[in-house]
Amino acid sequence: MWERIKKNWDAFWIGDEHDDSKKHLSQSDKRSLLYGYFIIGTLTVAFVIFLIKMNGIRINRRNDEAMEELLNMVISYVESATEDEYDEIAQTIRHDLVFHKYEKDIEKYIRYIPNTSEKCRACRGIYPAQAVLVSLNTGESYSLDLFEQGIEPEEYQGNTLLTYGYDEISQTSIHISKSPGENKGLAEIERGNGIVNIHRMKRLFCDDCIRAMLDTVEHQLIGEPVICDTKKNTFYPLEDESKAQIGDYALETEYKDGDYEIAVKSVNETE
Repeated sequence: MWERIKKNWDAFWIGDEHDDSKKHLSQSDKRSLLYGYFIIGTLTVAFVIFLIKMNGIRINRRNDEAMEELLNMVISYVESATEDEYDEIAQTIRHDLVFHKYEKDIEKYIRYIPNTSEKCRACRGIYPAQAVLVSLNTGESYSLDLFEQGIEPEEYQGNTLLTYGYDEISQTSIHISKSPGENKGLAEIERGNGIVNIHRMKRLFCDDCIRAMLDTVEHQLIGEPVICDTKKNTFYPLEDESKAQIGDYALETEYKDGDYEIAVKSVNETE
């Protein structure tokens, strides 16, 4: 290969002084062409680098202007507020200026915030029920089973069981009513702002369970709360018009006016 390159290189520099038909360029012409190509290539590369630098300067200037506008907005909020308005303004700034980015980078927050949970609230074997509604901000669990383990259905004697819950962060209210004698139950979830506090989740759940919760919604922002299948350690997000079977129970979720209703029936009853 080296001999071939050398041969072609030597042949290239053959001048017209040995060519009576003058079919070859002179050596000076060939040098001029090489120098010209080199200069044109160098200028082209320099021009591309210049365009990249100018574009970077333009982007940095635009980011600086956006940051200045953001700071001016925050300063305007704070300077114009009374003492009674500070809490409301702080909440507005947190929601308007933080959460839109937080939704996109939730995996980064999950990865870099250290886990301090001593006992996971969602691991297999924690719940004495098959289907459970789990509050991600508080770690509280609400059984969706119609019959408690170890209690026979006839022992309920048609009583209605009521359970209530509330999460002040997401402003979600939970109301569960069960009629074991009729083999049916209903969970009503009144959704608020849907905010999930990752810091609290890191104190309440292990990373494996948090990762499993994210997998249910393909690494998008998870809503609050979620349904947990304690037998398979699988989580289900609240979705419009969805159905699932967990253990001995069939769950049917319906979306109504911004809220969710989960109808629970025993599998034998649905058959």
